[in-house]
Amino acid sequence: MNLKTTLSKYSGKPNSLFKKIFVTFSFAYLPFLVLFVILVSFGLMPVKFNNEDIYGLKGVVVLVCFAPIFVFVFSVFAYFWFLFGNLVLQRFVILLPDNKQ
Repeated sequence: MNLKTTLSKYSGKPNSLFKKIFVTFSFAYLPFLVLFVILVSFGLMPVKFNNEDIYGLKGVVVLVCFAPIFVFVFSVFAYFWFLFGNLVLQRFVILLPDNKQ
């Protein structure tokens, strides 16, 4: 196999890529969310919301409500980063010469 055919296999966008990224980031964030919920519940760490330190149940509610927003934002950035890399890869594959044998 030559370089062009090898790279051409990887230059297509997989199906449901954003969903895979979102689910993966959700499960990657889950242990940190659990840790932060425990720390906020026992008053060891505040949640900063509207320049106010929040502890206890209210802090847990803020963490749980904002977790999907953070995961969504990270997923969007990762998805756009993948699309940019995929675009560069496609342009690079076009520039490679065909291997005539």
